[in-house]
Amino acid sequence: MQHRMKRMFGFVFMSIFILSLIACGNADENESKEEALKETKKETIEINHELGKTVLEKAPEKIVVLEFSYTDALMTLDVQPVGVADDDDPKLFMDKVRDQLKEYTSIGSRYEPNIEMISSLQPDLIIADLNHHKDIYDQLNKIAPTIVLDDHQADYNQMLDNYLVIAKALGKEEEGKQRLEEHHQKIEEAKQKIGETTLTVLPAVTNPKGFFAHSDHSYTGSFLLNIGFDDPVKSEDSYPQLGLEQLVETNPQAIFLLPATEETIVDEWGKNPLWQEIDAVQNNKVFTVERRDWALSRGLLGSEKMIEDIVKHLGDQ
Repeated sequence: MQHRMKRMFGFVFMSIFILSLIACGNADENESKEEALKETKKETIEINHELGKTVLEKAPEKIVVLEFSYTDALMTLDVQPVGVADDDDPKLFMDKVRDQLKEYTSIGSRYEPNIEMISSLQPDLIIADLNHHKDIYDQLNKIAPTIVLDDHQADYNQMLDNYLVIAKALGKEEEGKQRLEEHHQKIEEAKQKIGETTLTVLPAVTNPKGFFAHSDHSYTGSFLLNIGFDDPVKSEDSYPQLGLEQLVETNPQAIFLLPATEETIVDEWGKNPLWQEIDAVQNNKVFTVERRDWALSRGLLGSEKMIEDIVKHLGDQ
């Protein structure tokens, strides 16, 4: 009887021991699964954008960008794109971007990017513009996860918001926040050099056929407003075309010309007596700057170059 009891106790003890091992094993397995799930969630990036939500399983490595401002953003985050819509002209990049930009594949025009070329690059992220690319969003999204930002019509503050979205999509959210702080500091330091001002300042793209003012609804105009200058155009249109008589009525106190071609309509206007009636002309405050810096880059680097030019020409006014 005693022998049978010992055997029974031994059997119970062994059963409990085995069950304990199984329970520990299951616990370890569950813990491992939970840790793996946490890591997956940690690596997964969710981006809300203009046309929905895009989930990236990990930080992308092969990125295609369809606007100059996106290339500007990538350079500040030390990320090289594999494909860029550069309008088939790398000279359109501002110098600071071009100096950092390594070898990439041109995918043609921002307005009609080459879909087959994009597909051949096998990207794992495409960054597109709402105004230019909403009609081809489904095509792009079949190639790779695509986020769509309101860039072409964006003002300066919208650009800053877009920048943080891009940084997050690249898995560099903290780096993006830090670089944005540096940007704000640079702008504030430059504003101190400009000082208090009541000048009305008008940026305008010029070509042989027209003078296209950039109101405070445009990116460039909104940046000038942000740093303390007044917009003389007061137009709801971002890029109103002005005739010479309209420009005289607007009467800006400083003009920044952004020529798109070597010869522009201003060459003709300069021979007209009306041109001399403009305050900016009378006070020698008509300046020519690079369109690629002021109107195309539309990012942190572009904005920092703009305020550098402004300090150079209008500092301590």
